[in-house]
Amino acid sequence: MLNLKNIKKDIISGSFLRRMGVFLGGNVKLFIFAAFFLLSGYCIYLWYAYVYNYQWSESKKMEYLATKDKEVTFNRKRFQDIVDQEQKKTQEYEKEIDMKKDIFGIK
Repeated sequence: MLNLKNIKKDIISGSFLRRMGVFLGGNVKLFIFAAFFLLSGYCIYLWYAYVYNYQWSESKKMEYLATKDKEVTFNRKRFQDIVDQEQKKTQEYEKEIDMKKDIFGIK
C-alpha cells in the first residue's frame, strides 16, 4: 500500500527530484525516443482527425453555403461601366498631341 506521508516527505525533501534526475540522466536517449514517438503519434492522430476524416454537421454545411452565396455576386452594369472607362482612357492615350505655339519663345 502507498504511504502518502513518505511520498510527501520525499517530494518536499528533494530526494524525489534527485531520483528523477538520475533516472533521466541515465536514460536520456530512451526518454527522448519515447517523447518523440508519443508526439509523432499525436500529430498523426490530429492529421487524420482534421484533414483525412473531417465531418461537418448539417448546420455548418448550410452556414457555409449561405456565406458563399452572399460573396459571389456579379454586377454586370458596374463591370460594363469600368470596361467603358478603360476604353475611353485607351482612346485618349492614342490621340496625337497638338503642339501649340511656344508661349515662352524658346526655339
